[in-house]
Amino acid sequence: MLDSLIKKDFPAISKNLRLNLLDFLRARRLTYPPELARAEKISTAIEDIKARWPNLSETINDSERPVFIFSAGWRSGSTLLQRLVCSSREVLIWGEPLGDAAFIARLAHCLGFITKDWPPETFFAYEITDNIENKWIANLTPEISYLKEAHREFFLRWCKSPTQEQFNISRWGIKEVRLTIDHARYLKWLFPNARFLFIYRNPCHAFRSWKGNKWRSPWPGYYSRSAIAFAKHWRLLLDGFLSNYAEVDGLLVRFEDLVSGKLKLDEIATHINVKGFDNSVLNRKINSPGKTVKKPEITLMDRIIINKVCGPLMRQVGYI
Repeated sequence: MLDSLIKKDFPAISKNLRLNLLDFLRARRLTYPPELARAEKISTAIEDIKARWPNLSETINDSERPVFIFSAGWRSGSTLLQRLVCSSREVLIWGEPLGDAAFIARLAHCLGFITKDWPPETFFAYEITDNIENKWIANLTPEISYLKEAHREFFLRWCKSPTQEQFNISRWGIKEVRLTIDHARYLKWLFPNARFLFIYRNPCHAFRSWKGNKWRSPWPGYYSRSAIAFAKHWRLLLDGFLSNYAEVDGLLVRFEDLVSGKLKLDEIATHINVKGFDNSVLNRKINSPGKTVKKPEITLMDRIIINKVCGPLMRQVGYI
């Protein structure tokens, strides 16, 4: 609606300027969807679930060992890392499958409503076995164990089954560029033997690579060509990765170290438990299909915005 009002009142200005004005008026804070803005509730809910239903404790002997690649935003090397892991021929990584639908984020978001007090135990009615029609069943809810198994089964059917049936590979994984550490905790809760790779890149270089892209995602719904939106997204994701990566059996991967050879690939292979990779993948550039977009230069204002938003984290990881 706001975009329509701007278009009506300022018909002469270009679409690009109009979108930037829209960015300014929204102040970016308003553009985080609930699945990102309140993602920390997922972590809290999982802890509450573990406390309330200790019988749901993680199974150490779980046979599933997926690999999840989380990137701190776009153009940070996640696809290169995905291709590298796939070159092992031991794991197939799906690339942001139906990313705009935000299946992972929205499934995890549903759990965020569970607390230490809600739903009340009366919802589960553990003792009801017969004459159910004569009981109060308005809120009758299956036990939480079935909910957890249903979440697991969704990913197994969606991602594991085609990995085995189409590629004859037993291990599977997913690459994502828009999810937080809270979503990593959700996946770790479902798959306790999962391994994570968290990749990040200098946000100025990543934004330079991304700038000029015409893509606008329904989810998370913001105009990602804006330096403000891009920088805030980078900060939101990387802040969580840096502080909590070890908690989910994660490994931090700095893009610059990956492509320069400073990061030994054996370290990645050992972490995700594969024999090795085809190192030549790092030297082969694979462009996405479709029209090549000429990249505009990153402006001084872009750099000022990114440094303002991301400065403390950039210093922490040695970019400034």
